[in-house]
Amino acid sequence: MGKTVWLAAKAGAAITLAVTVIGPRARAQAAPASGPLSLVEAVRQALRQNPSVAAFEYGAGAARSQIGVAQVAFLPNAGVTGQFDRGTDNAALGLSFASPLPAISGTVPVSDYSWRSAWTSAAGAYFAWEFLDFGRRAANVRYYQALASEAADASELARLDVAAHAADGFLTVLAGEQQANVARADVARWQTAARIIEALVQQQLRPGADASRAQAELAGARIRLAQAERNVELARAALAEALGVSAPLPPLAGGGLLGAAPPAAPPGDVAAHPRARAEAQAVAAAGARASELERAGLPRWYLLASLYGRGTGVRAPGNLASGLAGLAPTGAGNYAAGAGIDFSFTRWLQSRREAAAARLLARQQAARYRQIVLQLAAAQTRAQADLRAALAVARESPAELAAARTGEAQARVRYQAGLAGVVDWANAEQLLAQAENDAALSDLQVWRGLLETAYANGDLAPFLAAAGGR
Repeated sequence: MGKTVWLAAKAGAAITLAVTVIGPRARAQAAPASGPLSLVEAVRQALRQNPSVAAFEYGAGAARSQIGVAQVAFLPNAGVTGQFDRGTDNAALGLSFASPLPAISGTVPVSDYSWRSAWTSAAGAYFAWEFLDFGRRAANVRYYQALASEAADASELARLDVAAHAADGFLTVLAGEQQANVARADVARWQTAARIIEALVQQQLRPGADASRAQAELAGARIRLAQAERNVELARAALAEALGVSAPLPPLAGGGLLGAAPPAAPPGDVAAHPRARAEAQAVAAAGARASELERAGLPRWYLLASLYGRGTGVRAPGNLASGLAGLAPTGAGNYAAGAGIDFSFTRWLQSRREAAAARLLARQQAARYRQIVLQLAAAQTRAQADLRAALAVARESPAELAAARTGEAQARVRYQAGLAGVVDWANAEQLLAQAENDAALSDLQVWRGLLETAYANGDLAPFLAAAGGR
């Protein structure tokens, strides 16, 4: 039921995300809004329109229905029954279709194989109630209650995964657009540099190899721009899929996410994470199943009662009433009441073997729960480390960008003055492009760290609240 930690690797960083999201649960398939799409609205659209969320919620509803099915077993088996038959008098006195062949009762008439017939009838009410089961049915109800809780938590985990995928896709599109902007700026600078170098070469102030190097760098910058634009289109397609829409996406309203991010929430209780809760309910279900099987082989005690009437048109062998006589079950009344016990040695032995296997499965499920708790705790540690690294990059990137811009300007001037070669200028341009890329992605990487931290804590509400205010 979706019990694995959702992993995503975007923009060169492997990020483990986990999210608790609140939002509408409607399933209407709608096109994206006409205006710019914000991160919070993207998450809401994904929760409304992604079919996997609906599939898990229907499964949770079906699991809840099974609780009622199990509770019906506490009720007595009571009902009414009746038969209205017409047959020959060799069988009519006790005619009944309880077996494939009607029962034959009564005396054999004088004329064998006589086809004369009469009406017979029987109608009544019956009651059977298992009043003592040593807790077997209660354990069965607990089993289905645990399964329903597990399905509900799995449904919530599916919502988290869908929301996390949408939020990560939104940040990926923004990161792609920033990288494309950096690539366009790089192309523009190399176009300017190529014109300067070409003019100097034509004046024979620089060798022709410098012009060739400038054209190669310009071609490389254009290739990187084409790849960046392709990555943006792929990221937008992935985001549209996450939102459950096929129409082209509107522009993203992500400008507010390019500034300083808010502080991260402290680590939360891993046991409260939807994945841990779902696994805990699986442990409870396995324990309830073992408890039920341990009691399945014990004796079963019943209260039994029956009240019924019979009617027949056969007055005596060979003497049949005419018309509808016997069609109403008013000829004789009967009742019966008592208690019964049902115990099978084979069933008892089988239940003991099944209970032993179920107890081992319950221990296996408990071990899995402990492993998941360890995984979630490790995910919180990794999220905190990723966030600290992203914050460190965000602090250093302005200084890196300023120094790279100064170095690029100095390298350009030195080249034009004949004090440096084209290699020095090219290296300065490459450092500037890298610094611009780091600066453009630094804030988004912090938001990614916040999203990762929110998922590891199992609560996306603080992240969405911070993003909604941008």
